[in-house]
Amino acid sequence: MNAEVSSDKKKVIAILKLILLIMIIVGIPAFLYLRFGSDIFSKDTAGRVIDYLKQNRHISFLLIIVLQIIQVVVCFLPGQPIQFAASYMFGVGRGLLLSIIGAVIGTVISFYISKALGSDAMHLIFGEEKVKEYQRKLNSGRGLLLAFLIYLIPGIPKDLVSYAAGISEMRFRPFLLAATVGRSPAMLGSLLFGHFYGKQNYRALVILSVIVALVLLVCFIKRKDLIEFLDRLEMKDAELEEKKNG
Repeated sequence: MNAEVSSDKKKVIAILKLILLIMIIVGIPAFLYLRFGSDIFSKDTAGRVIDYLKQNRHISFLLIIVLQIIQVVVCFLPGQPIQFAASYMFGVGRGLLLSIIGAVIGTVISFYISKALGSDAMHLIFGEEKVKEYQRKLNSGRGLLLAFLIYLIPGIPKDLVSYAAGISEMRFRPFLLAATVGRSPAMLGSLLFGHFYGKQNYRALVILSVIVALVLLVCFIKRKDLIEFLDRLEMKDAELEEKKNG
Protein backbone atom coordinates (compact mmCIF):
# COMPACT_ATOMS: atom_id res chain seq x y z
CA MET A 1 0.00 0.00 0.00
CA ASN A 2 2.77 2.42 0.97
CA ALA A 3 4.64 1.54 -2.22
CA GLU A 4 1.57 2.42 -4.31
CA VAL A 5 1.12 5.75 -2.50
CA SER A 6 4.80 6.52 -3.01
CA SER A 7 4.53 5.66 -6.71
CA ASP A 8 1.45 7.87 -7.15
CA LYS A 9 3.20 10.71 -5.32
CA LYS A 10 6.18 10.45 -7.68
CA LYS A 11 3.85 10.59 -10.69
CA VAL A 12 2.11 13.70 -9.36
CA ILE A 13 5.47 15.37 -8.70
CA ALA A 14 6.67 14.47 -12.20
CA ILE A 15 3.51 15.96 -13.75
CA LEU A 16 3.86 19.14 -11.69
CA LYS A 17 7.48 19.47 -12.77
CA LEU A 18 6.49 19.09 -16.40
CA ILE A 19 3.74 21.70 -16.06
CA LEU A 20 6.21 24.12 -14.45
CA LEU A 21 8.70 23.67 -17.28
CA ILE A 22 6.00 24.14 -19.93
CA MET A 23 4.86 27.32 -18.17
CA ILE A 24 8.43 28.66 -18.34
CA ILE A 25 9.32 27.63 -21.88
CA VAL A 26 5.91 28.25 -23.49
CA GLY A 27 4.26 30.66 -21.03
CA ILE A 28 6.82 33.46 -21.30
CA PRO A 29 6.68 33.72 -25.13
CA ALA A 30 2.88 33.52 -24.91
CA PHE A 31 2.86 36.39 -22.40
CA LEU A 32 5.14 38.47 -24.64
CA TYR A 33 2.87 37.81 -27.60
CA LEU A 34 -0.26 38.79 -25.67
CA ARG A 35 1.43 41.85 -24.15
CA PHE A 36 3.17 43.20 -27.24
CA GLY A 37 1.51 41.39 -30.14
CA SER A 38 3.09 39.50 -33.03
CA ASP A 39 5.43 42.43 -33.73
CA ILE A 40 7.64 41.34 -30.83
CA PHE A 41 8.78 38.38 -32.95
CA SER A 42 9.10 40.30 -36.23
CA LYS A 43 12.27 41.21 -38.13
CA ASP A 44 12.11 44.67 -36.60
CA THR A 45 12.31 43.32 -33.06
CA ALA A 46 15.48 45.28 -32.25
CA GLY A 47 13.84 48.57 -33.27
CA ARG A 48 10.76 47.81 -31.21
CA VAL A 49 12.90 46.91 -28.19
CA ILE A 50 14.73 50.23 -28.57
CA ASP A 51 11.42 52.12 -28.75
CA TYR A 52 10.21 50.33 -25.63
CA LEU A 53 13.43 51.15 -23.77
CA LYS A 54 13.15 54.82 -24.78
CA GLN A 55 9.64 54.92 -23.36
CA ASN A 56 10.95 53.51 -20.08
CA ARG A 57 14.34 55.20 -19.82
CA HIS A 58 14.29 55.30 -16.01
CA ILE A 59 14.34 51.50 -15.83
CA SER A 60 15.83 50.72 -19.25
CA PHE A 61 19.01 49.22 -17.77
CA LEU A 62 16.90 46.84 -15.69
CA LEU A 63 14.75 45.94 -18.69
CA ILE A 64 17.85 44.96 -20.69
CA ILE A 65 18.91 42.59 -17.90
CA VAL A 66 15.41 41.09 -17.61
CA LEU A 67 15.07 40.64 -21.38
CA GLN A 68 18.47 38.94 -21.53
CA ILE A 69 17.48 36.61 -18.67
CA ILE A 70 14.28 35.69 -20.51
CA GLN A 71 16.22 35.05 -23.73
CA VAL A 72 18.57 32.60 -22.02
CA VAL A 73 15.85 30.80 -20.08
CA VAL A 74 13.51 30.59 -23.09
CA CYS A 75 16.38 29.30 -25.14
CA PHE A 76 14.86 29.47 -28.62
CA LEU A 77 14.37 33.26 -28.48
CA PRO A 78 17.11 35.24 -30.32
CA GLY A 79 19.49 37.32 -28.21
CA GLN A 80 20.85 39.58 -30.94
CA PRO A 81 18.00 42.16 -30.89
CA ILE A 82 18.39 42.61 -27.14
CA GLN A 83 22.15 43.13 -27.37
CA PHE A 84 21.71 45.44 -30.38
CA ALA A 85 19.29 47.55 -28.32
CA ALA A 86 21.60 47.47 -25.27
CA SER A 87 24.54 49.01 -27.12
CA TYR A 88 22.28 51.48 -28.96
CA MET A 89 21.02 52.76 -25.60
CA PHE A 90 24.10 52.41 -23.38
CA GLY A 91 27.15 51.99 -25.60
CA VAL A 92 29.29 48.90 -26.04
CA GLY A 93 30.90 48.81 -22.57
CA ARG A 94 27.79 49.23 -20.44
CA GLY A 95 25.70 47.26 -22.92
CA LEU A 96 28.09 44.33 -22.68
CA LEU A 97 28.06 44.51 -18.88
CA LEU A 98 24.24 44.52 -18.73
CA SER A 99 24.00 41.70 -21.29
CA ILE A 100 26.51 39.54 -19.41
CA ILE A 101 24.71 40.14 -16.09
CA GLY A 102 21.45 39.02 -17.68
CA ALA A 103 23.07 36.03 -19.38
CA VAL A 104 24.73 34.90 -16.15
CA ILE A 105 21.47 35.12 -14.20
CA GLY A 106 19.62 33.35 -17.01
CA THR A 107 22.21 30.56 -17.06
CA VAL A 108 21.92 30.15 -13.29
CA ILE A 109 18.13 29.89 -13.55
CA SER A 110 18.08 27.42 -16.45
CA PHE A 111 20.83 25.28 -14.88
CA TYR A 112 18.98 24.92 -11.57
CA ILE A 113 15.55 24.57 -13.20
CA SER A 114 16.96 21.57 -15.04
CA LYS A 115 18.58 20.18 -11.90
CA ALA A 116 15.33 20.58 -9.93
CA LEU A 117 13.00 19.13 -12.58
CA GLY A 118 15.30 16.28 -13.62
CA SER A 119 16.08 14.34 -16.77
CA ASP A 120 12.56 13.12 -17.56
CA ALA A 121 11.16 16.65 -17.86
CA MET A 122 14.09 17.74 -20.06
CA HIS A 123 13.64 14.71 -22.31
CA LEU A 124 9.91 15.34 -22.73
CA ILE A 125 10.31 18.99 -23.65
CA PHE A 126 13.54 19.02 -25.65
CA GLY A 127 13.83 15.43 -26.87
CA GLU A 128 15.68 12.59 -25.14
CA GLU A 129 18.25 11.97 -27.87
CA LYS A 130 19.28 15.61 -28.17
CA VAL A 131 19.56 16.15 -24.42
CA LYS A 132 21.57 12.95 -23.94
CA GLU A 133 23.95 13.98 -26.71
CA TYR A 134 24.75 17.20 -24.84
CA GLN A 135 25.02 15.29 -21.57
CA ARG A 136 27.62 12.94 -23.07
CA LYS A 137 29.70 15.87 -24.21
CA LEU A 138 29.47 17.70 -20.89
CA ASN A 139 30.23 14.55 -18.89
CA SER A 140 33.40 13.85 -20.86
CA GLY A 141 36.82 14.73 -19.48
CA ARG A 142 36.91 17.80 -21.70
CA GLY A 143 33.36 18.87 -20.92
CA LEU A 144 34.36 22.43 -20.03
CA LEU A 145 36.31 22.87 -23.27
CA LEU A 146 33.40 21.43 -25.25
CA ALA A 147 30.92 23.73 -23.49
CA PHE A 148 33.16 26.72 -24.23
CA LEU A 149 33.51 25.77 -27.91
CA ILE A 150 29.77 25.14 -28.32
CA TYR A 151 29.02 28.64 -27.05
CA LEU A 152 31.91 30.19 -28.98
CA ILE A 153 31.45 28.74 -32.47
CA PRO A 154 28.62 30.26 -34.54
CA GLY A 155 26.28 27.73 -36.11
CA ILE A 156 26.77 25.05 -33.44
CA PRO A 157 23.42 24.30 -31.74
CA LYS A 158 23.67 25.66 -28.20
CA ASP A 159 20.13 26.35 -27.05
CA LEU A 160 19.90 23.44 -24.63
CA VAL A 161 23.41 23.45 -23.20
CA SER A 162 22.59 25.09 -19.86
CA TYR A 163 19.62 22.74 -19.36
CA ALA A 164 21.73 19.70 -20.25
CA ALA A 165 24.45 20.94 -17.88
CA GLY A 166 21.97 20.99 -15.01
CA ILE A 167 21.39 17.23 -15.31
CA SER A 168 25.01 16.41 -16.13
CA GLU A 169 27.94 15.71 -13.81
CA MET A 170 29.47 19.10 -14.52
CA ARG A 171 30.01 21.47 -11.61
CA PHE A 172 28.11 24.72 -11.87
CA ARG A 173 30.79 27.39 -11.38
CA PRO A 174 33.23 26.09 -14.02
CA PHE A 175 30.34 25.65 -16.46
CA LEU A 176 29.08 29.18 -15.82
CA LEU A 177 32.56 30.58 -16.49
CA ALA A 178 32.93 28.58 -19.73
CA ALA A 179 29.46 29.60 -20.93
CA THR A 180 29.98 33.30 -20.11
CA VAL A 181 33.40 33.57 -21.75
CA GLY A 182 32.29 31.48 -24.73
CA ARG A 183 29.19 33.54 -25.54
CA SER A 184 30.92 36.93 -25.02
CA PRO A 185 32.42 37.32 -28.56
CA ALA A 186 29.03 36.81 -30.24
CA MET A 187 27.48 39.24 -27.76
CA LEU A 188 30.17 41.78 -28.53
CA GLY A 189 29.47 41.46 -32.26
CA SER A 190 25.76 42.19 -31.74
CA LEU A 191 26.62 45.09 -29.45
CA LEU A 192 28.95 46.60 -32.04
CA PHE A 193 26.17 46.45 -34.62
CA GLY A 194 23.91 48.43 -32.31
CA HIS A 195 26.66 50.90 -31.44
CA PHE A 196 27.63 51.65 -35.05
CA TYR A 197 23.98 51.90 -36.07
CA GLY A 198 23.27 54.33 -33.24
CA LYS A 199 26.29 56.46 -34.20
CA GLN A 200 25.30 56.25 -37.89
CA ASN A 201 28.77 54.93 -38.66
CA TYR A 202 27.65 53.02 -41.71
CA ARG A 203 31.15 52.32 -43.02
CA ALA A 204 32.06 50.47 -39.82
CA LEU A 205 28.65 48.78 -39.95
CA VAL A 206 29.31 47.48 -43.46
CA ILE A 207 32.82 46.29 -42.55
CA LEU A 208 31.50 44.50 -39.46
CA SER A 209 28.67 42.96 -41.48
CA VAL A 210 31.14 41.61 -44.04
CA ILE A 211 33.36 40.14 -41.30
CA VAL A 212 30.42 38.51 -39.53
CA ALA A 213 29.04 37.20 -42.82
CA LEU A 214 32.42 35.64 -43.69
CA VAL A 215 32.72 34.03 -40.24
CA LEU A 216 29.18 32.64 -40.49
CA LEU A 217 29.82 31.41 -44.03
CA VAL A 218 32.99 29.58 -42.99
CA CYS A 219 31.21 28.08 -39.97
CA PHE A 220 28.29 27.03 -42.18
CA ILE A 221 30.56 25.40 -44.75
CA LYS A 222 32.66 23.74 -42.07
CA ARG A 223 29.77 22.97 -39.69
CA LYS A 224 30.07 19.19 -40.18
CA ASP A 225 33.84 19.34 -39.57
CA LEU A 226 33.29 21.44 -36.44
CA ILE A 227 30.68 19.05 -35.07
CA GLU A 228 32.91 16.07 -35.91
CA PHE A 229 35.79 17.81 -34.10
CA LEU A 230 33.66 18.13 -30.97
CA ASP A 231 32.61 14.50 -31.32
CA ARG A 232 36.25 13.39 -31.65
CA LEU A 233 37.17 15.24 -28.46
CA GLU A 234 34.31 13.49 -26.69
CA MET A 235 35.32 10.05 -28.09
CA LYS A 236 38.96 10.48 -27.06
CA ASP A 237 37.92 11.19 -23.50
CA ALA A 238 35.55 8.21 -23.51
CA GLU A 239 38.41 5.98 -24.69
CA LEU A 240 40.74 7.32 -22.01
CA GLU A 241 38.07 6.74 -19.38
CA GLU A 242 37.60 3.14 -20.57
CA LYS A 243 41.34 2.49 -20.39
CA LYS A 244 41.47 3.84 -16.83
CA ASN A 245 38.53 1.72 -15.75
CA GLY A 246 39.88 -1.29 -17.63
